[in-house]
Amino acid sequence: MLIQNFINFYNRYENLNLKITFGLISLQILHLYWLTTDVVLQKIFGQSFFLVPKSLLPIFIVIDYIEIPALISGIIFYTYSIRKSKSTAKRNYLFLGLLGVQVIHIFWITDEVVYISLFNTSFVVIPYLVSWVAILIDYLELPVMADLFYKIVRKKRR
Repeated sequence: MLIQNFINFYNRYENLNLKITFGLISLQILHLYWLTTDVVLQKIFGQSFFLVPKSLLPIFIVIDYIEIPALISGIIFYTYSIRKSKSTAKRNYLFLGLLGVQVIHIFWITDEVVYISLFNTSFVVIPYLVSWVAILIDYLELPVMADLFYKIVRKKRR
């Protein structure tokens, strides 16, 4: 009964839920900007290309934690989409899988940055290779963002 009520609610507000999901996941662009310019490029070139003052880094950390409700919303959206349309189920399973991988890695990098920022020390020791895997996993959100944007545009055309 409770699940059916939720499904009915979700069905009634599907377009709004799509936009909320897209908005939450799209905030991760800011996180990916920080990750690329301040972590990846710094490791590759030895200097940061992060153009935002370091004093604003906590905002980027908060945005990264918004990934939690974004992932929940995205997982619900794609699960609902699989249930609703069998013709696009394979594609939706792919995006659901990409979001599932995000859930596994969500705290790998950010926790270390938080500890260093707040406590000037790191309680978390992440192996170097695992850190690069976690960074690469973060970029798996880009296809999900593109798919959600495509779905919004497609719905507007109808």
